[in-house]
Amino acid sequence: MNRYVHRLSAMLLVAIIVLIFGCAGVGPSGDDSPHVRVTVLFFNDLHGHLSPFEIKDGDGTREVGGIARIATIVGAIRAENAKKKIHTLVLVAGDILQGTPMSTVFKGEPDIKCLNALGVDALTVGNHEFDFGLQNFLDIRQQAAFPFLSANIIAKNTGRKICRPGITIPLADGADLTIIGVTTRYLLHTTKADNVAALDVLDPVASAVPLYERSKKLGPVILLSHSRHVTDRALARAMPGLAAIIGGHDQILLSPYRKEGAVPIFQAFEKGRYLGRIDLDIDPATRKAALVAADYIPITAAIRPHPGVAKIVAAYEKRLGRQFKTVIGRSAVYLDGEREHVRYRETPLGNFIADIMRAHTGTQVALINSGGLRASIRKGPVTVADVFKAMPYANELVVVELSGTELLQVLTRAAEGARGDEDGGFLQVSGIAFEIRGHQVQNVSIGKEKQALDPARKYTVAVPDFLASGGDDHTVFKGKPSIKTGLPLRELIVDTVKQQKVISAEVEGRIVRLP
Repeated sequence: MNRYVHRLSAMLLVAIIVLIFGCAGVGPSGDDSPHVRVTVLFFNDLHGHLSPFEIKDGDGTREVGGIARIATIVGAIRAENAKKKIHTLVLVAGDILQGTPMSTVFKGEPDIKCLNALGVDALTVGNHEFDFGLQNFLDIRQQAAFPFLSANIIAKNTGRKICRPGITIPLADGADLTIIGVTTRYLLHTTKADNVAALDVLDPVASAVPLYERSKKLGPVILLSHSRHVTDRALARAMPGLAAIIGGHDQILLSPYRKEGAVPIFQAFEKGRYLGRIDLDIDPATRKAALVAADYIPITAAIRPHPGVAKIVAAYEKRLGRQFKTVIGRSAVYLDGEREHVRYRETPLGNFIADIMRAHTGTQVALINSGGLRASIRKGPVTVADVFKAMPYANELVVVELSGTELLQVLTRAAEGARGDEDGGFLQVSGIAFEIRGHQVQNVSIGKEKQALDPARKYTVAVPDFLASGGDDHTVFKGKPSIKTGLPLRELIVDTVKQQKVISAEVEGRIVRLP
């Protein structure tokens, strides 16, 4: 609690300073030029979480998030800034789709409607914006009252950008603010291949730099990025005069913000749990921006929802009907699917789902990329909605045949990432066990009998169609003959919970990380 008191005190102090400078009409350096004030509000990786949701932490279970609560904060800041003649912008750093039943069933329609009502100024395109296909992407882009930005996604057949690369917002004479958008270079590896087959992705640095060089003559430039933080740092080095980089994709809270050279880099975690805020002071004489203040506002149950936005969410919740709230069984244990766990080690949720895959296909081995598992299933009653949250993707099971050598290559790719990478290509497994030392895979065994992996032998392997297409850079699967089973994995999970009535899974030593 003291932490938030100190934060509020600091924000109040900043507000007093801004008010004094604003009334005096001078900048923080004491010159008498008419400086321009801008507040930029931002969030990233909403992943369909329009409604509040519960989390568990050291303080127990509490409710966080909710787009209607974000709208309340945005509205209050806009109103306060309007009195002081301070500009307010709202930016989204990608991945608004995929992660909840509402987003999945309505394919992003309610997400766009809420962002329209929120008054978003621009969104940079994330990899999950294509999860329901290219045509759906084009449809929601058309529905949006704000521009979709990406300087580095092009159509293969024409070479033309499919979105605006950036926008320039006039603030005052000699003080335009430019927003440039870039998308992860790995879009084609982190999205179902069919959905992005008509697209290509250019290097984000090479794509953004020419735009930056032209735009910086007009005023300050903000880069709105849906890339890894390591890429954002490279972007900052290539464009050292950026006013700020607002990032996404890693789903981390950069608090305090990081700096690469003189460029501050921000990221507001995930699922609408925080609203980022930066306050800029722009000197029209130099056309440069100074960072006056920066903070992240927690979105908690104490914030009253915005009535208009809450009404949109409620209408779609009603349309979802009761099917998603129906209790289909119980879990005897907590099935851990938390991002930082499932993308680095064996978890009960991973074992539960991989076992279902192997049981329904009759294969020797089942593998699923951890990036496809998006939430835990709590101990207690399990609803259809719980399954959709844990497995939001409509994956079909595919059976491929791999040699022992190829299977080892797949496991080695899965072991590439470090803990902090939270690599979605890390695999949860069934019918196979192995050890990881550093990034090396060893002591691979197959089946209950723990038979050593035979490099020359052929093994049947069940995978989601995403992996079969080479997703998450699992290139071994690309071009491999495969059998489409027609079995939708998410529906198999629902059916399994219904049939077993009480489900359970535990860590069994399928994946062992050695010092």
